[in-house]
Amino acid sequence: MKVVVVGGGPAGLITGLRLIEKGISPLVIERRGDMSSTACAEGCDAASLGEIPFDSSPYVSKYIEGTRFFFPKGYSFSSSRKGVVLDRSRWLRGMAKEFVERGGEIKNARVTAVYENEIVLGNGERVNYDILIGADGPFSLVSKYLGNKQEVLLAVQYKIECDTSDMNLMELYFDRRFSSHYSWVFPKSGMVNAGLAGDFSQLDDFVDFLGIEGKIIKKEAGAIPVSGIANKVAEGKIALIGDAASMTNPLSGGGLTPIIHASSILAANIDNLKNYEREVKKHQLASPALVKAKNLLMKLTNRELEEMGRMVDGRTFEEMRFSDILGMMRHPLLIPKMFTLGRGLVITMKWGW
Repeated sequence: MKVVVVGGGPAGLITGLRLIEKGISPLVIERRGDMSSTACAEGCDAASLGEIPFDSSPYVSKYIEGTRFFFPKGYSFSSSRKGVVLDRSRWLRGMAKEFVERGGEIKNARVTAVYENEIVLGNGERVNYDILIGADGPFSLVSKYLGNKQEVLLAVQYKIECDTSDMNLMELYFDRRFSSHYSWVFPKSGMVNAGLAGDFSQLDDFVDFLGIEGKIIKKEAGAIPVSGIANKVAEGKIALIGDAASMTNPLSGGGLTPIIHASSILAANIDNLKNYEREVKKHQLASPALVKAKNLLMKLTNRELEEMGRMVDGRTFEEMRFSDILGMMRHPLLIPKMFTLGRGLVITMKWGW
């Protein structure tokens, strides 16, 4: 079976490693010759990362003890789910090296056209396939061939040099002064990733608000799919995974954890792609509850966010009980909104941010 994977990012390489475990050595086609990372906050929960058939530990920049969620007026709650912040570019290059050493092939080329039995590369070369996997990101050519459309958010990020020796939590900020979705600070070794869904002027305001001082090493921008899983995840000989399938958790914006779980399902069903589609759409990370929670989150005002923050202030996610929070509510109209967000957050925290 000739399996061709378009895209050598996390979705393509993790899927490729899974397939090698099944005795299939795929061809990965990646347009970036250096396997460099695109814009990404680089965080992942530790449990999910451990499921990849690759030792990621040499590429961990910082081990994280949990996450703190901030609201207007300084209200916050936390979660103790452990995670990591990766050096993603090194991690990708390490995976690519191991993928090749274990029998996979990587070809540096750009795919310009997709057909039923073959793809066309930028130099005019035609490559046939038995199975084609589209792992080519949020503006996927393979997904477009299947007729999918998706909603994306623009996200921007600075990598800023600073002392992170006393930082062991990922920080998420829900404040309309900066973003209609949320903003983040993820500590790494000797730097932080500070970003948000929005533009660079909003990010400047956010960084000023936090008082982060240090040299900006890199400015990044990228698109985050937030429309929920694609209508067509597989058709005929073609399957999609990762951002190409809009698998990103629309509530959190996290894409790596869905890839890890979906790649396992895809490898197990490589000879039955329709079953792959059925199984991946049944997964909790494809739940419509996440889209519903995201849509609600983006409509909340700072006044509503402040009230929600007041009700959960000082608590941990693991100890929260919805019934306890209801008793503190001064605004009954927030009850269904809290319930919607809570459902999305429970799924997110169970399966990884």
